[in-house]
Amino acid sequence: MSLLKKVYIGVNGFYIVVRILLQFGSLGWKEFMMYAVTFGIESFIYVNLYQVSRPRYDPGGILVDAGTDLSQAGLVSYMFDYLYVSWFVHSLSLLTRWAWLLYLAIPVYLAVTFGPYLRQLLFSQGGQTSDEGADSLSEKDKKRKEKKERKKQQPRVKYVH
Repeated sequence: MSLLKKVYIGVNGFYIVVRILLQFGSLGWKEFMMYAVTFGIESFIYVNLYQVSRPRYDPGGILVDAGTDLSQAGLVSYMFDYLYVSWFVHSLSLLTRWAWLLYLAIPVYLAVTFGPYLRQLLFSQGGQTSDEGADSLSEKDKKRKEKKERKKQQPRVKYVH
Protein backbone atom coordinates (compact mmCIF):
# COMPACT_ATOMS: atom_id res chain seq x y z
CA MET A 1 0.00 0.00 0.00
CA SER A 2 2.91 2.35 0.60
CA LEU A 3 4.02 2.18 -3.05
CA LEU A 4 0.44 2.81 -4.14
CA LYS A 5 0.29 5.86 -1.86
CA LYS A 6 3.57 7.23 -3.24
CA VAL A 7 2.44 6.85 -6.85
CA TYR A 8 -0.99 8.32 -6.05
CA ILE A 9 0.53 11.40 -4.43
CA GLY A 10 3.33 11.64 -6.99
CA VAL A 11 1.20 11.53 -10.13
CA ASN A 12 -1.51 13.83 -8.82
CA GLY A 13 0.97 16.20 -7.18
CA PHE A 14 2.98 16.42 -10.39
CA TYR A 15 -0.19 17.05 -12.41
CA ILE A 16 -1.33 19.82 -10.06
CA VAL A 17 2.08 21.51 -10.03
CA VAL A 18 2.63 21.34 -13.78
CA ARG A 19 -0.86 21.71 -15.20
CA ILE A 20 -2.60 23.93 -12.69
CA LEU A 21 0.27 26.06 -11.37
CA LEU A 22 2.68 26.28 -14.33
CA GLN A 23 0.35 25.89 -17.34
CA PHE A 24 -2.79 27.47 -15.92
CA GLY A 25 -3.31 29.71 -18.95
CA SER A 26 -3.86 26.73 -21.24
CA LEU A 27 -6.12 24.89 -18.80
CA GLY A 28 -9.75 25.04 -19.91
CA TRP A 29 -12.71 24.49 -17.63
CA LYS A 30 -13.61 21.22 -19.39
CA GLU A 31 -10.18 19.78 -18.79
CA PHE A 32 -10.23 20.98 -15.20
CA MET A 33 -13.61 19.33 -14.65
CA MET A 34 -12.39 16.08 -16.25
CA TYR A 35 -9.42 16.08 -13.90
CA ALA A 36 -11.60 16.88 -10.89
CA VAL A 37 -14.10 14.10 -11.67
CA THR A 38 -11.44 11.48 -12.43
CA PHE A 39 -9.43 12.54 -9.38
CA GLY A 40 -12.56 12.15 -7.25
CA ILE A 41 -13.19 8.64 -8.57
CA GLU A 42 -9.53 7.80 -8.17
CA SER A 43 -9.52 9.05 -4.58
CA PHE A 44 -12.67 7.08 -3.76
CA ILE A 45 -11.09 3.89 -5.13
CA TYR A 46 -7.78 4.51 -3.34
CA VAL A 47 -9.50 5.09 0.02
CA ASN A 48 -11.71 2.05 -0.54
CA LEU A 49 -8.69 -0.15 -1.29
CA TYR A 50 -6.92 1.20 1.78
CA GLN A 51 -9.93 0.50 4.02
CA VAL A 52 -10.55 -3.07 2.81
CA SER A 53 -6.88 -4.01 3.07
CA ARG A 54 -6.57 -3.04 6.74
CA PRO A 55 -7.07 -5.64 9.46
CA ARG A 56 -10.04 -5.14 11.80
CA TYR A 57 -10.02 -5.79 15.53
CA ASP A 58 -12.84 -6.04 18.06
CA PRO A 59 -12.81 -3.79 21.16
CA GLY A 60 -10.90 -6.48 23.05
CA GLY A 61 -8.04 -6.38 20.53
CA ILE A 62 -8.82 -9.73 18.92
CA LEU A 63 -8.40 -9.95 15.17
CA VAL A 64 -11.80 -10.09 13.48
CA ASP A 65 -10.79 -9.72 9.83
CA ALA A 66 -7.28 -9.85 8.40
CA GLY A 67 -8.22 -7.58 5.50
CA THR A 68 -8.73 -8.27 1.83
CA ASP A 69 -5.94 -9.70 -0.27
CA LEU A 70 -5.18 -6.96 -2.81
CA SER A 71 -3.73 -9.43 -5.30
CA GLN A 72 -7.03 -11.24 -5.83
CA ALA A 73 -8.96 -11.16 -9.07
CA GLY A 74 -12.33 -9.53 -9.51
CA LEU A 75 -13.43 -6.15 -8.25
CA VAL A 76 -10.12 -5.37 -6.55
CA SER A 77 -8.30 -6.05 -9.80
CA TYR A 78 -10.69 -3.75 -11.69
CA MET A 79 -10.07 -1.02 -9.13
CA PHE A 80 -6.34 -1.27 -9.68
CA ASP A 81 -6.89 -1.21 -13.45
CA TYR A 82 -8.82 2.05 -13.11
CA LEU A 83 -6.04 3.56 -11.00
CA TYR A 84 -3.41 2.59 -13.56
CA VAL A 85 -5.43 3.96 -16.48
CA SER A 86 -6.14 7.13 -14.53
CA TRP A 87 -2.49 7.72 -13.68
CA PHE A 88 -1.48 7.09 -17.27
CA VAL A 89 -4.10 9.50 -18.60
CA HIS A 90 -3.21 12.19 -16.08
CA SER A 91 0.47 11.91 -16.96
CA LEU A 92 -0.13 11.82 -20.72
CA SER A 93 -2.62 14.69 -20.59
CA LEU A 94 0.25 16.99 -19.64
CA LEU A 95 1.47 16.52 -23.22
CA THR A 96 -1.82 16.39 -25.15
CA ARG A 97 -5.50 17.00 -24.50
CA TRP A 98 -6.37 13.95 -26.59
CA ALA A 99 -5.15 11.72 -23.77
CA TRP A 100 -8.53 12.07 -22.05
CA LEU A 101 -10.01 9.92 -24.81
CA LEU A 102 -8.14 6.94 -23.35
CA TYR A 103 -10.83 6.79 -20.68
CA LEU A 104 -13.06 5.39 -23.43
CA ALA A 105 -11.04 2.19 -23.11
CA ILE A 106 -12.84 1.46 -19.83
CA PRO A 107 -16.40 1.18 -21.23
CA VAL A 108 -15.05 -0.65 -24.29
CA TYR A 109 -13.32 -3.16 -22.01
CA LEU A 110 -16.49 -3.58 -19.97
CA ALA A 111 -18.55 -4.13 -23.13
CA VAL A 112 -16.13 -6.75 -24.43
CA THR A 113 -15.83 -8.51 -21.08
CA PHE A 114 -19.43 -8.45 -19.86
CA GLY A 115 -21.29 -8.00 -23.16
CA PRO A 116 -21.78 -11.72 -23.86
CA TYR A 117 -23.15 -12.28 -20.35
CA LEU A 118 -25.47 -9.31 -20.64
CA ARG A 119 -26.64 -10.36 -24.09
CA GLN A 120 -27.34 -13.87 -22.84
CA LEU A 121 -29.24 -12.49 -19.87
CA LEU A 122 -31.35 -10.09 -21.93
CA PHE A 123 -32.08 -12.28 -24.95
CA SER A 124 -32.39 -15.72 -23.39
CA GLN A 125 -35.71 -17.51 -23.20
CA GLY A 126 -35.63 -17.63 -19.43
CA GLY A 127 -38.75 -18.88 -17.73
CA GLN A 128 -40.00 -20.89 -20.72
CA THR A 129 -40.13 -24.63 -20.54
CA SER A 130 -39.15 -26.69 -23.53
CA ASP A 131 -42.80 -27.14 -24.59
CA GLU A 132 -43.62 -23.43 -24.40
CA GLY A 133 -40.49 -22.44 -26.33
CA ALA A 134 -41.13 -25.06 -29.01
CA ASP A 135 -44.03 -23.05 -30.45
CA SER A 136 -41.84 -20.08 -31.29
CA LEU A 137 -38.97 -22.16 -32.73
CA SER A 138 -38.57 -22.79 -36.42
CA GLU A 139 -38.49 -26.32 -37.83
CA LYS A 140 -34.71 -26.16 -38.15
CA ASP A 141 -34.31 -25.10 -34.52
CA LYS A 142 -36.66 -27.86 -33.36
CA LYS A 143 -34.57 -30.48 -35.15
CA ARG A 144 -31.38 -29.07 -33.67
CA LYS A 145 -32.89 -29.14 -30.18
CA GLU A 146 -34.08 -32.73 -30.60
CA LYS A 147 -30.62 -33.75 -31.79
CA LYS A 148 -29.03 -32.20 -28.69
CA GLU A 149 -31.48 -34.05 -26.46
CA ARG A 150 -30.71 -37.37 -28.17
CA LYS A 151 -27.01 -36.69 -27.82
CA LYS A 152 -27.44 -36.09 -24.10
CA GLN A 153 -29.12 -39.48 -23.69
CA GLN A 154 -26.32 -41.37 -25.43
CA PRO A 155 -23.52 -42.75 -23.26
CA ARG A 156 -20.39 -40.63 -23.37
CA VAL A 157 -17.91 -43.47 -22.98
CA LYS A 158 -17.16 -45.83 -25.86
CA TYR A 159 -16.24 -49.33 -24.88
CA VAL A 160 -13.80 -51.10 -27.16
CA HIS A 161 -14.15 -54.88 -27.32
